Amino acid sequence: MAKPTFNWNESASPALNARRVLPGLVQAYFEEGRALMGSKATAEQLHSFRLATKRVRYTLEVFRPCYGPGLDTRLAGLRQIQQYLGEINDCAATGRLLGEHLTRRSPVRARLAGFLRARAVQKIARFNAYWRSSFDKPGELERWVNYLARHTVRR
Repeated sequence: MAKPTFNWNESASPALNARRVLPGLVQAYFEEGRALMGSKATAEQLHSFRLATKRVRYTLEVFRPCYGPGLDTRLAGLRQIQQYLGEINDCAATGRLLGEHLTRRSPVRARLAGFLRARAVQKIARFNAYWRSSFDKPGELERWVNYLARHTVRR
């Protein structure tokens, strides 16, 4: 996902701009996640999606005053995705670090590498299950878009 760019209307309120811009940001995020679910994602792709998740979450957090506490459950879902993807990245980063410090023929390295691969597979399965059964369950994108397009706090 490319870093978000906003076509901001400086004469409009933050809430109006949020209702106009944020649904598209979330739509693009869901599309990227769905594409990732439909492929055998690499560690690098999952890490890139983790960074995209952070950008979306932090952007939405900036607009929390425009939406109030109703946004919190959606932000919690993004935090959970970050957690899963962070754990996957930890396995990959640890594997790279170990590869730099242990010889290829080391039995310790082989056991640790096997453990990390198995752990990463488990973490990826948990992430995929959460994405499909909770975060992107049927109708969820529409609920997000509808909420962001219509539910700003009147001030």
